[in-house]
Amino acid sequence: MPSFPSRLIRFLSAETEESPAGQGRARVTLLHQNGHTHIGEAEGTGEGSSTLILAARACAQAVARAVGGPGDAIEVTGATVTEAFGKRTVFVQVDARYAGQRRELMGFCLVDPDPARAAALAVLNAVNRFLGIG
Repeated sequence: MPSFPSRLIRFLSAETEESPAGQGRARVTLLHQNGHTHIGEAEGTGEGSSTLILAARACAQAVARAVGGPGDAIEVTGATVTEAFGKRTVFVQVDARYAGQRRELMGFCLVDPDPARAAALAVLNAVNRFLGIG
C-alpha cells in the first residue's frame, strides 16, 4: 500500500453565524504539523457577507498566519456554489502572493453537507501546491 506524505496544514473546523440583521461571521481553525493551531476570522454585512465567502476568507487568513511571511498574502476574490457533475460544489478564486511570486488560483470542494467547511477546504485546495502545504 502506498504511503502519502503528511500535510503541513490540516483543517480542523469551520464555524459560521448569520444574524437576522445580515451580519455574518466565520471562524476557521487549522492545525500546523508543528502542533500550533492557526485561527482565521472574517465578518461582514450586506453584499459580500455570505457565510460562504466569509468562511473562505477566514481560511485564507488562517493559512497566511500558518505559513506566511513579510510580503505574503492570500486573498479570496470570489466564492460560489454551483452544480458540477450532478453534485453541489464550492468554487473559490484566490489571489496569492508568496515567496516573491503571485498567482491567481482556483480551488473546489464538494458540499457535503456543510458549505462553510467546503469553502475552507476549497481554499486549501487552491493554495496547497503553490504554498507547498500538502
